[in-house]
Amino acid sequence: MEQNPENAQFQSGGYAPYSPDFGGFNNKPAEPIVQPQYDINEQPAFGNDFDDQKVISEQEKSIDYMIRRGFIIKTYGILISQLVITSIFICLSFVPAINDYITRPEFSRGPFFISFLILFLIITITVCIMFSCFRETARKFPTNYILLLSFTLSMSFYCLIFCAFFDPQDVIAAAILTIAATLGLTVYAIKTKDDFTYLGGLLFCFMFLSIFTIGFFFWIRVTVFWLALGVLVYSLYIIYDTQLIIGDVGIKYNIDDYCFAALNLYIDIIYLFLRILQIIATLKGK
Repeated sequence: MEQNPENAQFQSGGYAPYSPDFGGFNNKPAEPIVQPQYDINEQPAFGNDFDDQKVISEQEKSIDYMIRRGFIIKTYGILISQLVITSIFICLSFVPAINDYITRPEFSRGPFFISFLILFLIITITVCIMFSCFRETARKFPTNYILLLSFTLSMSFYCLIFCAFFDPQDVIAAAILTIAATLGLTVYAIKTKDDFTYLGGLLFCFMFLSIFTIGFFFWIRVTVFWLALGVLVYSLYIIYDTQLIIGDVGIKYNIDDYCFAALNLYIDIIYLFLRILQIIATLKGK
């Protein structure tokens, strides 16, 4: 039977398939085949860019964490070394011969004591200015360690003179309270989500004023209120500097400022210790 080309349809894309007409009985065109439609957004992409970016991001976070952890370990290692040196000097105040010599009126009014106070202030101010205003110089080795060691020795010798005027039992009690307070404040600074780094300007002004006050007038008796206020401020300062070192909230120290970070936290702990010691002696009527 001859094929009718007019009724023939050919498959091409969405057209109907070929359907021959057998004697006019099959002259109805075949229905077109519906082609499956695909959403381009659902097509699998070539490669795995999203996963690759995620892996890279995780690696960067891991590297940053390792670098920050090294900075934290280095900072607290320096801090512990400073506190050990200062503790040795404080223990020297328990030696009767040294204690008797320091507590003599001739010593506290003599030229050596006055010269030491002047030198102490010069070293303190110089080191603070170097670390605060000349960061690049303070980051260089061994300049940063020389500055930090000079400050630590100066502060340690000052603590030796200061503690010689108090009972050894009071000094030990103040040291224990300071250790307990420092550990508690450090844990709180790490765990809390509150940002204390915005208090830097106010706390710095109070610290700078306290350096002059203690340097010249530490023998003047002050009320427990002002001493307790000092304890509160230096406690906040420990939280502030700890958060700057950990770097989880707010601003944080640069990883090259490990000496500066250790210096600030060292000052906080020492002045907290001195304030607690003064409070204990004041409450005992000494």
